[in-house]
Order: sequence, then C-alpha cells, then structure tokens
Amino acid sequence: MLFHIPVWIVAIFVAWFFSTDSFPGMRSSYVCLSTLVLSFWMLGSFYAFYSFLVPNYLAAGKKGLFWLYGSIFVVLIMPVVCIALLLLTKTSALGLQELLSSEGLLPYLGSVIVTLVCSALGALYRFMLKRYHTL
Repeated sequence: MLFHIPVWIVAIFVAWFFSTDSFPGMRSSYVCLSTLVLSFWMLGSFYAFYSFLVPNYLAAGKKGLFWLYGSIFVVLIMPVVCIALLLLTKTSALGLQELLSSEGLLPYLGSVIVTLVCSALGALYRFMLKRYHTL
C-alpha cells in the first residue's frame, strides 16, 4: 500500500504544476479544479492499467483483448473524459468549438500522449511490484 504514495505525489505535483499556468479569464478556483481534473485523469489512466487491464487481460494471456481495450482507452475514453471535465469545470483554455476544430487537434494529441505515458507507467508499476512480490 505504501508503494502507491510516490505515484499519488507525482501525479498531484505534475497536475498542480500544469494547473498554475494562467490563461485569460482565470477564476480563483481554477488551480484547484484543474489540479483535481488532471490528477483524476492521470491516476485514472494509471490505475485502469495497473488494477484492471494488466491483471485481467495481459497477465491472463489475453493479449489481443488487452491491446484492443488498451488502445480504445488510451486513444478515445480518457482523453475525451479529461477534455469534457475540463470544459465542465471551465478550466480549459479552449472552448468546445475550438476543441472540435483543427485548433483542438494538438491538445487532443497531447492528452493521448499523457494518457499513454500514465497507462504505460501503471503497467510497468504492476509488473515491477509483481516481480518483487509486494502486491
């Protein structure tokens, strides 16, 4: 259980670091809401792979399903959820119309990359802990 503390600290620090950027129209609750959304996004990506996809599919020998579900999760589900939460909390620098245009392609690709990194770290963390028998 204590092995998860560094994961939480890093996720919250990274989310806070990116939330301290200012954009026009920033509200007083912007940093708090943005940090919560980004932390949820990164930790959700991490733990989806750590707790669900790796033990239920990859470790069980169902590699095809693992790659299918993992790809859908990384490319579609988590980036869309994160962008939707940022829009709902009004902490997104871009509006809905801008996100749906070609201008929103770069933030979407960035969210896919961050989701991929967090997911890969969750899978690696799962394998590392299993290798050292600390689960």
